[in-house]
Amino acid sequence: MSKLNLLTEDLITLNEAVKEIPTHPHLSTVWRWHKRGINGIKLETIKIGSNILTTKQAITRFFAATQ
Repeated sequence: MSKLNLLTEDLITLNEAVKEIPTHPHLSTVWRWHKRGINGIKLETIKIGSNILTTKQAITRFFAATQ
C-alpha cells in the first residue's frame, strides 16, 4: 500500500523526479523504479488521470529503503 499523502507531500511527475535526483538518471530508470523497483522495493507513485506522479518525499524514502 502506498504511503503517499496527497495533502502534505510535494507531488511531481516522473519527468520532474529526474531533475530532483542529484545524479539525474534517465527517465526510463525512474520508470523502472516505479514499475519493477530494486530488490522488490518500488518507488511510490499514484496515477491521476493519465499522469503518473510521485513525491519528493517518496524519492527520499525509496533511496533510504534501497541502501
